[in-house]
Amino acid sequence: MTDGKHKVSAAWLEDKPPRRQQPLSREQIVRGAVEYLEQHGLEELSMRKLAAHLGTAATSLYWHVVTKDQLFDLVLDEIFGEVRLPEEDGEPLEDLRRVMHEVRRVLSRYPEAARLAASRPTLGPRALRVVEYTLGALLRTGYPEESIAHAYNLIADYTIGGVLVELSRKRLTGPGASSGESSEDADTMRSFVESLPGEQFPNFVRLSGLLVTANDEESFAFGLDRLLAGISNDLEK
Repeated sequence: MTDGKHKVSAAWLEDKPPRRQQPLSREQIVRGAVEYLEQHGLEELSMRKLAAHLGTAATSLYWHVVTKDQLFDLVLDEIFGEVRLPEEDGEPLEDLRRVMHEVRRVLSRYPEAARLAASRPTLGPRALRVVEYTLGALLRTGYPEESIAHAYNLIADYTIGGVLVELSRKRLTGPGASSGESSEDADTMRSFVESLPGEQFPNFVRLSGLLVTANDEESFAFGLDRLLAGISNDLEK
């Protein structure tokens, strides 16, 4: 959902017919890449390692996917296919709220997808249906067409960026942190706050308990509501 400088490969338009005794289809390769990303992360993914993961030779992959960039485009589009779109018969701003929560849900499930979505255009057919739906909801609000691109980018960047920040924090604490470890972290933070000079940082000391316990999902909903309220206010002017 970004409009960055990445060169568009349109990989989803270029699949070759299977060769005789071709061990894998493009669909199998892409699903295998999604699984590999979940297990090992973006930095570890290469055509050679993916081929080993799928139990085949790298040449079998190159028949369907010419470059790693094409593979990333296909993987991102595959993941966006899991976004469930609401019916287009509700209140437009409510539809926008629901679809952004859906995008957040899917990107949170596939952490590496958020990094891909922030770094390359999402122009595959599955991703474009999400873009089309979001633009359609903005049009249905009656928002001025010349401002829709700004509104769309603001909402998309907020959603993707929020997921990236949440995932970065989780990487620091570790995905397998137990409740005991979380309690330890809270005790460490409490001791740190208590050691701060209250006269120098009065606002942080006063609000630190709320800042530490703020829930990611609630914070996302809070911010999205205010973005949509801003669009609503623009419409009333």
